[in-house]
Formats: sequence, structure tokens, C-alpha cells
Amino acid sequence: MAKRKETLGIEKALNEMCRDKRIYGCEEITIGFVNNGYGDEIVDFMTMDSKGIIRCYEIKVTVQDLKSSAKKSWYGHYNYLVVSDALLNKIGDWEKYKPNHVGLIRAYELRYHGVWQMVTVFNPKRQEIDQETNNMLKESIIRSMFYKMLKYKDSSDMDKANALKKEVIRANEERKKAEKQYVELRKNVKRYERAMRKIEGKRVYFEDVVINKMKIAGMELPQEN
Repeated sequence: MAKRKETLGIEKALNEMCRDKRIYGCEEITIGFVNNGYGDEIVDFMTMDSKGIIRCYEIKVTVQDLKSSAKKSWYGHYNYLVVSDALLNKIGDWEKYKPNHVGLIRAYELRYHGVWQMVTVFNPKRQEIDQETNNMLKESIIRSMFYKMLKYKDSSDMDKANALKKEVIRANEERKKAEKQYVELRKNVKRYERAMRKIEGKRVYFEDVVINKMKIAGMELPQEN
């Protein structure tokens, strides 16, 4: 299912935050692997800094989305619920939708700019993570970033393929146009030769006429290959 405009805007804001802070980040992180009892949970966005601190972000932009049965994943040292401005104004009691240690971020679009801003409403409280979970989260984010890289690479290759395809189509169109012009030119040459034959009473070749006129004009004749 296609993502809503608000969700895409928040993901973009989170990615820009990662670039500004020089930290690692990726959307849609699948947690763990099936063979270790995981693999069926997805964190909407996860980041990891140079000190190994992991932050998880759950993105919700509608009341229906917030109240859905889909599990909210709070695995990080710091966890956040990121909501759209419209959703924030519809909910009064956030304790029903997030644990006490989870922070709340308000996300809104700057008018006329298509740029999304994020403001922290409630700060999160740090959670301790055991080493096994820590390793699993790091493996999960590395895996997801790898597949994201492949996706962008394939997208780039597809763009190049489409550009090449357009170039081939354009070249074929130019070739067909040139062939059509050549056919018309040959028809005109034949018409000219037939007309000159009637006038001169003998076979006249267009090429000979051109060469003769070039000699009279003192022009240099083309060299034969």
C-alpha cells in the first residue's frame, strides 16, 4: 500500500536529521531473524550514532493508524512516537498509546515549502539493552541499509536503462526519417533524369549533370574512395 504524504514527509525529515547529525539511519527496519524468534516486526525508522546509541521511531499520522492492532516496536536506548500535527491535535491523553519512557515528536510541514519540521513534545527516557538485543538491532539496521543501497542502485541502473532506451528510440526515429528523405530524394533524381532524357533525347544521369556543373563553376570534384 502506498505511503501517505505525511509519512513520506516525516521519513524525509528523519533522513535529513541523520545527514545533519552524521549518524546512521534507515526506514522500515525488520527486527532480527526468523530463526531466532523474530523477523515479523518492523520499526518505522531506526538510527545509530558513532557511540552505538540506538533510537527507534514509530510514525503515526492518523487516528486509525494510531489505534491499529499493529505492534509498536520500542527496542532502542531511546524510543519515540512521531505524529503528524493533525493527529497531535486530535489526541488528548497519550498514555494510552505509548509507554511512559517513550518520547513524543510533533512533525509538521512548513507552509509552501514542502519541508517537514520536527519538534520534541515529550523527551524519552533511556532504556538499557542487553548485549544480545544490542547485537540483533545493529545487525538489523546493517541488513536494512544494505538492501536500501541495492534498491537505490537498481533504481539508478533502471534510470540509465530508460535513458538508453529513449536514446535508441530517438535514433531509430532519426534513421527512419533519414531513410524516408533518401527515398524521396531518389524519386526526385529519377524524375529529373526522365525529364532530361525527353529534352535531350538520350539517357542523362543526374550525377554526370552535377559533375559537369561543378567543372563549369570551377569547383573541386569530390575524391573517390
